[in-house]
Parts: sequence; structure tokens; C-alpha cells
Amino acid sequence: MGMAIATTRRAMTRSRHAILGLALPLTAVLVFAVLLTFSMLRMFEMQNAMRVGAEQNMLWVLHQSEVAALRMIETAALAELGEADQDDLALRLDILASRVALLNDGPQRRFVERIGMEDDLDRLQATLASVKTIIDDFTQGDGPRLHNTLDPFSRIFGRAANKAMIAEWDDMGGRLEASRGQLHQIIASLIGIMIAGGTLAVMLVMALRESRQRNRMLLRERDFSGLLISSSGEGILAVNREIKCTVWNDAIAGMIGKPAEQVVGRTLSQVAGFFETAPVRIGIEQALAGITSKMAYQPLFAPDRERPLYVDLRFYPMWNDVGIVGAILFMHDASDRHAAKQREAQIRDRLEELVTERTRDLDSALQRERSAADLYRNFAAMVSHQFRTPLAVADSALQRLLRRGPRADPGEVVERAGRARSAIAGLTRLVESTLDAARLDAGQIGARRVNCDMSKIVRTACDRLGDAAPDRHIEVSYPLLGQPIAYCDPALAEQVLENLLSNANKYAPPNTSVSVVLRIDDGWLHCEVSNSGLPLSEKDREQIFERNHRGANSVGVAGTGIGLFMARTLARMQGGDVTLQAANEGTTFRISLPRFGEKTT
Repeated sequence: MGMAIATTRRAMTRSRHAILGLALPLTAVLVFAVLLTFSMLRMFEMQNAMRVGAEQNMLWVLHQSEVAALRMIETAALAELGEADQDDLALRLDILASRVALLNDGPQRRFVERIGMEDDLDRLQATLASVKTIIDDFTQGDGPRLHNTLDPFSRIFGRAANKAMIAEWDDMGGRLEASRGQLHQIIASLIGIMIAGGTLAVMLVMALRESRQRNRMLLRERDFSGLLISSSGEGILAVNREIKCTVWNDAIAGMIGKPAEQVVGRTLSQVAGFFETAPVRIGIEQALAGITSKMAYQPLFAPDRERPLYVDLRFYPMWNDVGIVGAILFMHDASDRHAAKQREAQIRDRLEELVTERTRDLDSALQRERSAADLYRNFAAMVSHQFRTPLAVADSALQRLLRRGPRADPGEVVERAGRARSAIAGLTRLVESTLDAARLDAGQIGARRVNCDMSKIVRTACDRLGDAAPDRHIEVSYPLLGQPIAYCDPALAEQVLENLLSNANKYAPPNTSVSVVLRIDDGWLHCEVSNSGLPLSEKDREQIFERNHRGANSVGVAGTGIGLFMARTLARMQGGDVTLQAANEGTTFRISLPRFGEKTT
């Protein structure tokens, strides 16, 4: 019967893995589709924002300049005929001069240089002085000379307008070509998503078909299990999530004194007071939460018996493809064994011991809850402070790029993108250190200790710090007698040393060195990491290894306050420790590891 239950549980586990393997691709496709839609909307917004009318505005300015030149020529002709006076000429000259000045100003001047008309514009600017001289002493005889002087203005402005129109069409063609390429990429992405969706749909149909086949198999196994349960000499009962009985075999009916007809479909509290006792109730609740448990020598009273039975209980959760659907209880009559070992007084002592143990567990749980609350508050404060700065830097750089738009030169784009990327990289390091601490708390990091050469680990860690901080000089010395062999996990020891080196580098003054010294002391191998920074205060020395604690000298230095906490924890997992050494100058941390372990064959 135990093999049948194990087979059923393995089948259910495989089904859960299959569903999980299907849900993850579907979730990934959904997230990708949402991100793609968001990117497309953002692209359209940026594209609309970049559609400026600079060329059309310049075409209008050039046209107005050409009109001003033609009207100046027309007024000069009228002055030659005596139909316009010197004031009319001065007015038209002022208008023409303002048009030329506008073309020489800021973005208009840059556009003129772009279309190659800057020399012509400079000549016109110089010609205006000659025109002003003629107008100041104008007579009717000066008309032909004034007309010849003004003749290049309209011709140059007309040619500039034509070039502006050509530049506009070239820019528009480039934008259309870029938009066409982006559209092709979007279409290709959508086709890829459709193909992936079709593939996942086929996988879903196949998974559903397999699920039906497994359900039929489970039905057959359930019938077989029912046969085993009914013929077992051990009491067996099963309940659903509402704690209503679904299985009740003959053996447990004999122990409780009620047949299956009176029990199946009813809650256990209605069947017998035995199931309302704290140990039994807790065992069933734990089984419904997915926790397997065992209990021994539980007293079972019945109206038709003078003395209780003492039974051993085993609680197991029952699974299906979705999750836990109930719990199963195995009850074995252990009265004879109990009577030979214990008496009624021992039962009372045992109950008192259980109460004391439960009280101690509750006190411990309360203390852990308080510690966790303090931890979460400190962590939230750290995250709100440390994460805000890189996010603000990245946001500022990207907002500046958006405002500059097409006016930003490549150097500025590279600079501001580099700032944003650097800020995001710092944020990534903060998240990684936080995740490392979470994995450590979850017990996902274990130590596999072997005899290893600590000098190689030191060289590797120092080389990595040298790559990350090429301006920092690292001094390594080995004033020891004997081989620097430590009994430790090489990966964890390297991580501890990297944390200490990173900490020493961050708080070391510029143009100073970080030193690493290996020492041997009896059965211990010590590695000391030092810098010449300011010594820690007494308060910081007491709290330096606490999670999320950052010293008074950490202002303006990026970090989470987790590195030294993890370094000490990982060292202690290997039978060693990390300590802060007393020093008049600088700061020195020491990692101590046992030298030799047991020899293995």
C-alpha cells in the first residue's frame, strides 16, 4: 500500500511540473506582448514628438526675405521715378535688414550653413551697408546704382528657398525610410509571437490530453488503493479540505467503534472527541498545509472500553494536479507497547513536557517575529534610500535625452546613456546583494569543505578587485611558516574575501593601497584585509556585522549594509569567523578558517 501511495504522489508531482512548465512560457509570451505594445506606443509618441517643422519655418522665412528684397527693389524703382521718398527706402531697408538678421540668428544660421548658403548670406549682410550709404544720400540719379546693388538679394533668397525645400524632402524621405524599417521589425515580431502562440496552443492541447490519460490512470489506482485500504490491518482515514471524512476502513472502525456508514461525509469533530484533541487537530491541519508529521502513544478513549487505546499516528497530505486536496491519517494500535514502557504518571509528565515545549516554541516564534519586523523596517529604509539615487540619476539622464530629441549630438547621447547605464548597474548590484542575503536566510547556500590552498583564492580575489578598480594598489604578503592550506568551501571562502576586499576598497582614501596578509596560528589560517581609512567609532564597531547596518563613514558611498553580515555568516558556516581587529590607524578585518580537515578516501 505504501508503494501505491508513493507512485500516486510521483504521478501528481510530474503533473504539477508539467503544468508549471506550460505556465511559464505562456506568462513569458504575455509579458513580452505587453512590453512590445508599450514599446510601440512609446515609439509612436517619440516619432510624433520628433516631427518638427524647422524646414517649413525656414522656407517661410526665406520666402519673406525674398518678398522683402523684391519690395525694396520696387521701392527703389519708384524712388527713381520720384514716386517714393528717402523715408520709404529707409523703411524697406529696415525690413530687409531685419530679415537678414533673423537668418543670421541661432538655428536659422545653422540651417543656412547646412544648405551651403552661409557665404551668400555673409555677402548680403555686407551689401546692406552699401545700400544704407546710398539711401542716406539718395537722389533720383542714384536709382540705377541702388537697383544693381539690390539685384542679388532676391536671386540668392530664391535659390536658398529651393535648397530648403529640397532639404525638407530629403529629411522626410529619411524619416519615412526609418519608419518603414521599424514597421517591418514590428511585423516580424508580431509574426513571431503568433507562431509562438500557436506552438503553445498545440502544447496546451497535448498537455490536456495527457492530463485526461493520467486522470484515468489515477482512477484505476484509486480503486486499487481502496482495495488495499479495506483489507489493511492498520486504521486508515482520509479527509478533504473541509475536514470531512472520505475514507474509513474496517480497522479504524473497530478502534473508534463506529462503522463507515456513520462516519463518511461527516466532519471528524462530529465523529469522536479524539479528533478534537490538540495533537490530532494540529497534525491534520499541518497535513492540509503540506507538512508530514508523526505522533506516538496518543490515548484513544471509547465508551465501551474501561481503558484507552494508545495509538501511533502518521499524517500525510494528499495531492492532485492542482494542489493539496485533503489529508490521510494512519492509526496503529500501540497499546501493548505503551503499557510495557510507561504508566499513567509518565503520561502526565509527557503532557507537561509537551506544553512546556509548545510554550518555548511560541516564545521563540514571537521573538523571531519581532526580529523579522525590525529587519523589514531596516530593509525598507535602506531600499528607499539606496534605490532612490540611481533611479533619479537614470531618470534625469533619459529625460534630458527626450527633451533634446534630434538636437542631441552623438557625444551627448553617449554621455547621458552612460550615466543611466552606470546608475542601473549600481541598482543591479544592490538587488544582487539583497538576493544573496535572501538565499542565505532561506538556507539555499551550503558549505562543502575541502582542503584548499588559500593563497590561490587570495590571488583570484585580488585579481578581480584589480580589474574592477585598476587605480587601487593591492599589497599581498605571506609572513607564515608552512603551507597556507585551509579546510573550507573554496567558493564561499572566495566570496567572503571578495566582500572584505570590496569593503576595504570602497572606504579607502584615494591614492592609498589595500593590503592582504596571510598568517598561520596553530590550527588556524588567518587572512587580514586592511586599508588606511578612518577608524570606526565604538558604536559602529559593535554593530558593524549586523544586517543592513551602515557606519557613519558610509555617507555618499553606495552599499546595502549586507556585505559584512554575509561575510561573517558564510565564514561561520565553514567553521571559521570574520572579526574586526583593533587598530590605531585604518581598518582591518580578519577571516579565520581551520587549517586541516579530516582526510577522506
